[in-house]
Amino acid sequence: MSIVGKLVAARHVDGRVTKGWTADFTPSCTFFHVRQPDEKDLRIETKDLKAVFFIKTVKGDPDHEEVKEFQTRSLSDREVWIEFTDGEQLAGWSAALGGETGFYFTPTDAYSNMLCAFAFRSAVQSVLQGDDAVRAAEEYRANHPNWRASHAGWLDDAE
Repeated sequence: MSIVGKLVAARHVDGRVTKGWTADFTPSCTFFHVRQPDEKDLRIETKDLKAVFFIKTVKGDPDHEEVKEFQTRSLSDREVWIEFTDGEQLAGWSAALGGETGFYFTPTDAYSNMLCAFAFRSAVQSVLQGDDAVRAAEEYRANHPNWRASHAGWLDDAE
């Protein structure tokens, strides 16, 4: 099997996830192709997507809870707190949010299966930046008391 491209998880607005490799994803195009592990090529319409996640592995870790904390400071990117229309919330870093179709961001979680992602504006309810994003992350942690216990191992070194 010849693999060309980047490993992605295309998250559809209806909840489906299509995983595989893509060599032709461009945010401004209306579709791209994903080659699945069984070598079947699928045409993915971007109008049906929430986000395209560029990932480390197809399997990932289904038990991993994404860390939503700004522990380190990026020199060139701003903190962003993203809330999707389906209620999912993610913390990340982004250099530019001005794109008409959407924007790229990287996760704050160093142990995430996600390397970076492209979020489609049509599936984003709100985006907070800078200090507002940091406050949203703090509020999230305050409202999810079990979050701290599940991430204590690696956060202890950061404090």
